[in-house]
Amino acid sequence: MEKTIRYLVDFAAKTLHTVITKRVSHDRAFQQVLREYRKAATYIPLKVLYKVSHDVISEYYTLRYAEQYVYGTRGSSKRMVRLWLILRGYEKDYLAKYLDGLERLRRRLVKTLPRRIESVDELLERVGDNLSKLYSLKYSFPEWFVDVFLRLMPREQVERLLAELNEEKWWIRVNTLKTDVDTVAERLLEKGVVVKKDNDLPYMLKVIDYNEPLHHLEEMWRGEIVFQDKASALVVEALEPDEDELILDMAAAPGIKDSLIMQLTNNKAHIIAVDISRERTRRTIKVLKLLGVDTSRIHIVNADSSMFSLSKKPDKIILDAPCTSSGAIGKDPAIKIHLENINWVAQFPQIQARLLRSALEQKSLIVYATCSLLPFEGEEIIEPFIDRLDDPGIPGSKGYKAYRAADNVKRLFPHIHDTQGFFIAKLKPS
Repeated sequence: MEKTIRYLVDFAAKTLHTVITKRVSHDRAFQQVLREYRKAATYIPLKVLYKVSHDVISEYYTLRYAEQYVYGTRGSSKRMVRLWLILRGYEKDYLAKYLDGLERLRRRLVKTLPRRIESVDELLERVGDNLSKLYSLKYSFPEWFVDVFLRLMPREQVERLLAELNEEKWWIRVNTLKTDVDTVAERLLEKGVVVKKDNDLPYMLKVIDYNEPLHHLEEMWRGEIVFQDKASALVVEALEPDEDELILDMAAAPGIKDSLIMQLTNNKAHIIAVDISRERTRRTIKVLKLLGVDTSRIHIVNADSSMFSLSKKPDKIILDAPCTSSGAIGKDPAIKIHLENINWVAQFPQIQARLLRSALEQKSLIVYATCSLLPFEGEEIIEPFIDRLDDPGIPGSKGYKAYRAADNVKRLFPHIHDTQGFFIAKLKPS
């Protein structure tokens, strides 16, 4: 038991430290630590290591506050993991099933603390009426992030949003270039993956329950299904791609949206797929081939889209711009930690505005999107071009009421639409 706990704490702490210092996703940090600390997996199942490190990272702000309260200082990843075992770990069924005597361990850990604490509720009582601080601590988000939404929404909506943003949402897109929806749904059910057909998009399946890791599904490796959020698919639906149209994708990698464009046009559209990353560009080619896309109709370019133009005017442009990915926190809790760096956050609106200006120079129809809940990556980018806005023609909520563009854009929210958070706007050609 003692050795198991030591390995568990060390592994989760190393993963947390890697996310903080190297600014990577939880998945990437987990894989890196696993390579360096493989011995932990001989004592603890990989699924348990993964879930503990994931949940510790998701609770980063709560644990950091608790560490300051208990120890008077902060910065120790191991202390934060031990505090997670005290404050949250005992609630986790997956851990209780694996570790006998979890409550005894918790009581023993509490006795080692220089300042006794046994629940998050005790911390919440110290906050008082400061809602930003209260929700930051309760749901573990940066205080500035919470404050943004308290200025935009009723407090009840903010609390629902933050709670649902912490939950993982799984959607499956059936690749109809290779198979059909009913066949896939039946096969998945046989494997213990319960799905529900979407009412809006006939090729989308909402994952209700599953037994084994979804990324182990052979249908994915055969290119028959794609893990793509419904909100992401709606970006392409707003574009309304048609056969033989020339479409410019200004941030194409890893090619998921381009593969959907080709799926919806029966492999008959033409796409110029541009991305600044050479590595991601190479990956895009592999993804498109796996998914049965006719790559002879796709020209992949490794370039900066803000300095790229076509001699022939494209019919349509899709710009799913680089962003904070604040709408995808449920998939990667490390995003929460990255949001603490305001300089990192502040770079994205500049990039988005530059890319949109470049897109506007093409004088084509544009769909602009970000996987973000933050208004300065959505409404504030679009506001200068409000006269060009057109109804995206897709399901979703209106934008934030504080902005003039609100009625003519769409937002997808995890607590309303059961998707990732997304902003989607459509601009008419000039």
